[in-house]
Amino acid sequence: MALSCRNETEHKKQTDPQHAVVTGDEKKDTAGVLLTENKNMQLGGSDSVDLSAVHTTNESNATTKVKFNELVVVINGMAIFDAEKMERIQKDTAEIEAEVGETIEGRTISISSEQLIGLNIEQRYETSVTIMNEGPHCDLIDWEHFNSNWKSLKQNSNGQFVGDKYTEEDYNTFPEVSMDELKQTVKEQCGEDWFKLLEKTNSPREYPCAISISRYFLRIVGKRKDNGQKVTKLIIIKTPMGC
Repeated sequence: MALSCRNETEHKKQTDPQHAVVTGDEKKDTAGVLLTENKNMQLGGSDSVDLSAVHTTNESNATTKVKFNELVVVINGMAIFDAEKMERIQKDTAEIEAEVGETIEGRTISISSEQLIGLNIEQRYETSVTIMNEGPHCDLIDWEHFNSNWKSLKQNSNGQFVGDKYTEEDYNTFPEVSMDELKQTVKEQCGEDWFKLLEKTNSPREYPCAISISRYFLRIVGKRKDNGQKVTKLIIIKTPMGC
């Protein structure tokens, strides 16, 4: 099954290349393939596609709060889907889904805790391949990825951490893969019609293929005041690769 691009104020029915109707509500198949709608792609030289602009919209007024037993993390300027889910206390790992055009890059992040000291945040990102079809696209989120190294975030004058920003080169970083393997994966996970789109494609960076950031990771580390024990929490931010 495919997944349509979600928008809080607009829930339109769409039809994928296999004629399966999908709605504005999130749906996901067992292969983890996402079908969303891309309206912001930019073509560069040699028909390559730059999707970095999708994640660089103006900062919103939204505040996302993630609650753990030992601490609370507040991300300013990033809206997410299913915000009510974050009202619950999360376990050691919390997964959230950013709204279309939202990003952690450049956003301020605050941590509050009465139990921990020496708090620090690290950030990394993951890229994936997406296949586009003049609107809808199929994201291979359960296939090959590039995973960046962890990088400690800097703090501003107010003591808030600031999300790291990435370049177009970062967005396009991806391991070398076989096009035959890529095409076979698309055939298996996206369907025959998507597979046919790649008949003359020679690179995962050549339209209708593109590479972009699919997830951000925040790792929060601190020590308990009472016994010095290390505590680690992880926030995984899924981000739409288009729309």
